Amino acid sequence: MQALDASIFSSTGLRDKRMRDEEQQVGLYIAGKPTDGPHILAACSADELEGGQISLLLTGIRAHLGERGIGLETITLEELRTMPNSTRTAQTPVLVILSPNESDSTINHIADQLVERLSPALMLIPKALVHATMPLRSSGIMCEPVDIDPVHASIILWTLAQRQPAIQQLSTELQLTEMSINSVNTEMNKLHEELASAASIQREYMPKALPEIEGIDMGIVYRPASYVSGDIYDIVELDEDHTGFFLADAVGHGVPAALMTMVITQGLHKVDGKGESSRIVPPGEALSRLNNTMTEHAGEQARFATAVYAIHNKRTNVITVSGAGHPPSLLIRSDDGSVEQIDSDGPLLGVFPDVDFGQQTIDLRPGDVFIIYSDGFEVAFPNDGAVGDERKRPTLTYIKELTETGSGIETLADAIATLESHLDNQAGSLHQPDDITALFLSPDELPAGITQPVSI
Repeated sequence: MQALDASIFSSTGLRDKRMRDEEQQVGLYIAGKPTDGPHILAACSADELEGGQISLLLTGIRAHLGERGIGLETITLEELRTMPNSTRTAQTPVLVILSPNESDSTINHIADQLVERLSPALMLIPKALVHATMPLRSSGIMCEPVDIDPVHASIILWTLAQRQPAIQQLSTELQLTEMSINSVNTEMNKLHEELASAASIQREYMPKALPEIEGIDMGIVYRPASYVSGDIYDIVELDEDHTGFFLADAVGHGVPAALMTMVITQGLHKVDGKGESSRIVPPGEALSRLNNTMTEHAGEQARFATAVYAIHNKRTNVITVSGAGHPPSLLIRSDDGSVEQIDSDGPLLGVFPDVDFGQQTIDLRPGDVFIIYSDGFEVAFPNDGAVGDERKRPTLTYIKELTETGSGIETLADAIATLESHLDNQAGSLHQPDDITALFLSPDELPAGITQPVSI
């Protein structure tokens, strides 16, 4: 190994005159006319600065760099190790001359400091430390033997000095980019917190849990497409016999649609008066009032919504339904599995004032399933193999899925769990294109003594 090391250094240190002349010519060609470049630090042990071969080497390098307008400032290795990164010499090209007795820990410390400061460096290695060459080069530090020709060393240092302004500019731009990224991340975190808070507030306007009402089996599927939803629902006991089921879908997505839903749910008048003088507002009348409220407060940019409102009388199993531009409700009969669609006769909410919203009264039978849902189901089950925008095209598969949920083959809770599993298995379900909401109502047996339906 020692013989090999000796051969390496002898071949490097004994370049013939022709090669040195060529290198000098190349260096002068690269340098061109003398320019005012940045100064270069030369660091070595204090003893080496007091004379000897290293002092002569530094004198030769200083002379060649001076011809190109570049100064050479000598410091000790100890000064280099303790130099703060914030000083004016940070990122300055450095010539490091190691003495044979330098420890590996000292060499590693210097190398780490140079890399951290983005200082380009030429490190001159004595034969005793040749084992450190490979790790240093892997850190981006140039290594040459300590008996390097001064011309060759000055060419390397001049090249490092000339490229350093570009490195410093890139470093500055990188720092600015990191600051911009950090700023964007901070704003994104704030936005995340605000949207999470908005979602929490929106949920406060909806039932925290489905009410337990004797004689009615109920279920819900509610899946916002984002933090907040353009869908909103409500289930409320109006009195001991009547239960109201409301579902609205604001046109649009995101925060504007979510704000609209909270205005809608608060604008729906379900009961007039209090106590014995109270009156349950029929669905058609309730939607008409809501529509007038929305049109009266419409701004320059009108906001629209679809809705369906149903009131169920558990004593008679009669449900009265009124819709405003909403997808038709579904009624699955328990005796033969037939499916009836109950269309919405009214227009969109918030378009025209003083509109009458019709309503239908349907006689439910025990075990029937009544379903109201938002139009997000139309795009919830894309065709097999659909990709890209094709996944957002409406299909009729949802009718089959909803019908099977209300078929009575399973309990309503199990059927809804199966439906949600099918939703999870759809392509793109993690990034659904629209909000998905569905309310399920299934009446139990009629109370004793009730044989004919009566209206609300």
